[in-house]
This record gives sequence, C-alpha cells and structure tokens, in this order.
Amino acid sequence: MHIRNLLPLAAASLLLSSAAALADTDSAPDWGGFYLGALADANFGHSHFSLPGDTHDVLKQTSHDHTSFAGGGLIGFNWQSGGMVYGLEGDVTSGNGTSSVTACTKIDGCFTSAHDSFTTLNHLKTNWSGRLRARIGWTSGDTLFYAAGGYSFADTKLSLVGLCYDAAHPATPDVFNFGRSKTLSGFNLGVGMETPVSDHITLRAEYVFEDFGSTTYKGEAPEWNDRSISARNSALRVAVAYHF
Repeated sequence: MHIRNLLPLAAASLLLSSAAALADTDSAPDWGGFYLGALADANFGHSHFSLPGDTHDVLKQTSHDHTSFAGGGLIGFNWQSGGMVYGLEGDVTSGNGTSSVTACTKIDGCFTSAHDSFTTLNHLKTNWSGRLRARIGWTSGDTLFYAAGGYSFADTKLSLVGLCYDAAHPATPDVFNFGRSKTLSGFNLGVGMETPVSDHITLRAEYVFEDFGSTTYKGEAPEWNDRSISARNSALRVAVAYHF
C-alpha cells in the first residue's frame, strides 16, 4: 500500500486515542435516541481526469491529489440492544476542495510560439457534499466503537479556461470559458469511536472513505469536448454531538 494511503489511518488512530482519553463519566451511557452535532474534517482527495484535447482530439489523462478542510452538521438516531448499538445518520459539509489539472493538445508542448497551441485549465470544485449512513457498533465501558456505510452525494462544478496561443501573437492568448455543474453519487465506508464527555454530549473521531466513480461532464461543440472524471476521497473527522 502506498505510504500516502497509510497516513490518514495513522492519524485516525491518534484521534481515536485522544477521544478516549477525554471520557470521564461515572456510569455507562444510554446511546438510544436522537442527536444533533457539528463536525470538522480533513480531506485527502484524488481525482483522475480523462481529457480529450479540444480542437485536435489528443487524449490527455492525468491525476491530481489535494488536501482540504471542511465543516458541517449531522443528525441521527440510535437504537440500543444490550451492548449493541444501531443507528441512521445524515450529514452535510462544505466543499472538500478543488482539483486542477492542465491539458495540452499539442504533443510537442504547451505555450509554444511555433504554431497555434490550445491549452486547457481544468478545475473541478466541490461546493458541498453529504452522506446518508447506517451505523452498527458495540460498547466497551463508556465508549462506542462502530462501523458505518451508505450513500454519498456531492455538488460539483467543472470550470474550464482555454488559452489559445496564436503563433503570430504568442504573448496574448485568446481566452475561452466554459462551466458545467453536476451532482455526483457514490458510496462511503467508515470506522470510528464515540465517547461521552458529559451527560448529554459526546465526542467522536472517525475515518471515512468515499468513492464517486467516474462521471462525464458534457462539453459544448466546437470548443469543448467531454471530460470524464473519477473522484474518491478519504477524510479524518471529529464531531461533537448533543444526545436528547
């Protein structure tokens, strides 16, 4: 496994250990019922772009990794049977950053003064995202350990800026703009732990993986061809919740 994929897991372990150290209650909590909370996360995103070259149809494939931070809110309901806890939860967070790549349609290079060259700047931005999850866990003392999974969705916008460099005037390109919005759908899986810090308030730390598969953003002839983009995301999340 690539070392970059191990870093979120290592950091999640540290967060979970810190959360457990904060627990200080005298009796085992009742996990059943409604709760509301706020969350913050660090996102480690990966996007793969398949970019047909505009004008000359030269295929360009490239990837981009980015790190960003987001915040939001959550709501859920738990059922408890002995030491087992079952729940349903939904959350919404602000965007998890922008992936940006450059596509050049000329094999011999971009920004050349020898001939016309069309270079495309591709920016995929997530405005906001959300998750609907089922949770199942077990209690150990005051702490709830759980696994979760479900449906993820994200509101995104692909923005393209095309720079056409005329060989006769290489320093001043003609600029073309195009944008396309789309809602992505995917799945999520996660593990975490939650522990009380007072009678009604709990602190949570978890690791969540999301995969949105591949999505085609339709172009607009004659300047823009379709873009096929696949996206996945790993997140380290902390949350505080109030249990009614």
